[in-house]
Amino acid sequence: MGKKKHRKSQPQVMALDTSSLTKKLRAFSEKYVKISEETSTRAKKLVKDYIEDQIIAYIEKNSKIKNLELEYTGSFYEGLKTEAADEADIMVILKTPNSGIEVIPSRVPGYVRLKARDAPMFNKYLSPEGYIDAKRLRNSWFQSHVRVAVNAIKPKPPHSEVRLDVRNHGPAVQVDIIKKGSEEMLLSVDLVPSFHVGDSWYVPKPFEGKRYVSRNELLWRKTFSPEEKRLLKHMDSENQGGCKHELLRIVKTVVKRPVTSLPLDSYHLKTAFMHYIKRGDLNWVKDALGENFIGFLKELQIRMASRNLPHRWLSDVNVLDDFKEQTVQLMENRLRNILTKEVKLNKILE
Repeated sequence: MGKKKHRKSQPQVMALDTSSLTKKLRAFSEKYVKISEETSTRAKKLVKDYIEDQIIAYIEKNSKIKNLELEYTGSFYEGLKTEAADEADIMVILKTPNSGIEVIPSRVPGYVRLKARDAPMFNKYLSPEGYIDAKRLRNSWFQSHVRVAVNAIKPKPPHSEVRLDVRNHGPAVQVDIIKKGSEEMLLSVDLVPSFHVGDSWYVPKPFEGKRYVSRNELLWRKTFSPEEKRLLKHMDSENQGGCKHELLRIVKTVVKRPVTSLPLDSYHLKTAFMHYIKRGDLNWVKDALGENFIGFLKELQIRMASRNLPHRWLSDVNVLDDFKEQTVQLMENRLRNILTKEVKLNKILE
């Protein structure tokens, strides 16, 4: 996952009227990107009524392991959700013993082991050496408590006719809130049991790398979601009426369209965007939307050409290692076509 040399590959970007492009982007946003205030308000109420007031409250009342606080992360709470307010991410920060949690570095970048001493609440989930078993804590403790809490759910108006489904999703226990009868998905919530030690947060994300790791169930992934939220949520504060949020929401929607079809998820796009906005030569006023749309796509194209996109917080981790080389080359070619052929650009904004 080491760094690769950054080979600059500058596409010959077509000459565009960026003010006209800004108008097209705003029209595209109105049609495909923006979420309604109604669905956003509904999502917040569902989180309050079912997640906070019932599931989290049940765990707090019935478990020896207590919750310290909830950390709301992800696109919905960063102001970057697109199309629908149908997903939310919540880190459930666990209360640690007075003796604290010791962080033991591992050979895998971004992963650690967590050791607990004099912590009877965690005894069932410790290895013989005293390490907290990430997989066992999430499955045997957290998921089981969420399931029992869901079975005891008391429906609340105006969303009384709902059912809740529970399943694993990466490091999270996913709770789907579904409308009975129509089977409409109202909201999907990822609940992640987490530790906050010092200035860092850790989640039970399974290690899925290529290297062999002995006893990888003991590894905890360092997460930067809280830092990312604080950076991204307020990134337009220096430019009142700026276009950073608007731009990233549009690009997130554009790459998913069949005519574009780039297999970049929100994590990769946010990583590239956090690098892009560090540049000091950019104008972020609202009317610079078209100019920065081209600039950010150009940044993505250069990253794909060099096959190098460093993690925002771990410089020795290249997040493009998630993809096969041919896939990265395909994405670079598609971005180059969008940047050099106006007919391609117009097609994705139809």
